[in-house]
Amino acid sequence: MKNNELNLPADLKKFARVSKLKPVLVFVLCELISLLFFFFTKDFMYQTEYIAKYNIIGHVFYAVIFLIPFFISGIRQAFSDKTYLGEVEKVKVTTTQDYQRAFKPSIDTGYKRNTIYLFVRDQNGGVEKRKVYSTRAKQDQELDYFKAGDRVFHIYGSKYTVIIPKPSDTMAQCAVCGITTDINKGYCHKCGYTLPSFFSKE
Repeated sequence: MKNNELNLPADLKKFARVSKLKPVLVFVLCELISLLFFFFTKDFMYQTEYIAKYNIIGHVFYAVIFLIPFFISGIRQAFSDKTYLGEVEKVKVTTTQDYQRAFKPSIDTGYKRNTIYLFVRDQNGGVEKRKVYSTRAKQDQELDYFKAGDRVFHIYGSKYTVIIPKPSDTMAQCAVCGITTDINKGYCHKCGYTLPSFFSKE
């Protein structure tokens, strides 16, 4: 679903465009740095006794150098993200073991991680599975925040998926920064972007 199909306000369209451009620029810059590093070091590298004998080691080394930007630029996530608006058909919560441990948990227990997936029906009738939340399990987590029938909105480049407020609601969550703001203001009091409440007026 493209931004113009959703008739987004100009500021949210700009946010999505900038969010798409940033990882691309970082990726290109990192690749240029890798290329410069290759040209300035390849003669020395391939003239060393060991690598001169086993060129494959040098090839693998530079291949890794050129692959690093794929992981640090965020470009992989940029191509998997998407702006969407739709109705929740199903909510799925999974709890898995998280071994990124702090001090207290043992290697056997670790932490638990909760992940929320939404099955969202878009305006064209298609249903897609969306991962909207994933963090270590805590006692005060609201895992039932999303419910079937909710209309939800996600803007490309944001880590939030928000519920479109109903006409009777007085507060709305910003789709960009996640802060809850008085719906009558129309704009987030923190970041200044248009609140997704504009969808409830359509």
